[in-house]
Amino acid sequence: MSEESKLDRDSPQPLFLQLDNLLRGQIEDGSLTPGDRIPSEHELSREHGISRMTARRALDTLVMEGLLFRRPGKGTYVSEKVQWPGATVFSFSTAMASLGLTVTTRVVELTLASPSESIARDLGVGLGEQIVRLTRLRLIENQPVALHTSYMSREYYPAIRHADLVTTPLNKVMEAISGRRIINSRDYVEVTLAQPEEAALLEIPAGAPLLLVRGLVLSERGYPERATKSLFRGDRFRFTIEGGTLEVKSASGNASVDGTGQADTGAQPAGRGEQWPGPRELL
Repeated sequence: MSEESKLDRDSPQPLFLQLDNLLRGQIEDGSLTPGDRIPSEHELSREHGISRMTARRALDTLVMEGLLFRRPGKGTYVSEKVQWPGATVFSFSTAMASLGLTVTTRVVELTLASPSESIARDLGVGLGEQIVRLTRLRLIENQPVALHTSYMSREYYPAIRHADLVTTPLNKVMEAISGRRIINSRDYVEVTLAQPEEAALLEIPAGAPLLLVRGLVLSERGYPERATKSLFRGDRFRFTIEGGTLEVKSASGNASVDGTGQADTGAQPAGRGEQWPGPRELL
């Protein structure tokens, strides 16, 4: 074992957890900064006198938590969280470009499909009607980071097939087709796990954490123009919530909650699975 190893074999704490804590501490104190390459499993096992399986287990945990990310064939790196406004109404490519990042879009699918019950309700169409389904893979610096699926009424289909869906923001494409100005969105945020097909497109392990944003984009008259399902890699994005007043929707009613977390009505706070429209700033 290397003399530099900081792992304690006499400790009751498992070696993989000690290595996890060691790397985590180096990230937190700035010894390892975003973009830094982490030693490989082989290098870690040699440095600390542990098995590669033990080193892999520690790295897997940090990857799953989003502190590290893997580049196939290149190695494991410290994650750099991307800052952007987050609400569905904003253009992802425009927001990323404003941060000086190079964004690439790949159209995965553009087709007519039958809507689910929830999508039909959001768009105000019948279950028997067909809608447009558009799925796009978003890349930053040539690395896939998000998967966006948009659902629109069929009126968009003839023209959208010939539109530029790679370099032109989708809102601008839709406004040019419909003549209606898009001004707002209503979004809900959840945490989910990557399904195999999603994981393959995003180049992450199946079961890796994702941020799921479901949104409904509205025109200036409140007309539902587009329903969305956006998946963001958990190791590349994060949300922040600033103090202030927010409204919590619960089965028993609405409560206005101030920055101290105290409700000013007698309503019960929302429980698991209930919705709240809180701050939507995605970093």
